[in-house]
Amino acid sequence: MKDRASERIEFLNLNGANEPKLFDLSKTGVCCFSAKKLEKGAFASAKFNALQVKAQVVYCQERSDGFRVGMQFCEVSSDQQKALSELVDKFSRGVPIACTIEG
Repeated sequence: MKDRASERIEFLNLNGANEPKLFDLSKTGVCCFSAKKLEKGAFASAKFNALQVKAQVVYCQERSDGFRVGMQFCEVSSDQQKALSELVDKFSRGVPIACTIEG
């Protein structure tokens, strides 16, 4: 079995409409909700408030309300890596973090 590159924090945080947005987060990737299907291998941006990170779709699983999308971050700058580390720390403490997919 392959070891993960970084610790993954799992937590289902909810927005005001009780719609799941972020399922898990690590310094190397994210799993979040998408209303539309994304093709495996496609590139998009994961946006967390003001932080936007380029990512590649690893999987896209259909749900009754949309899709659960796993993405691996790519071309991450040192500033983005620092910001991601801070987000993972906040998320692990239960701080709600919104994630949207663009592109």
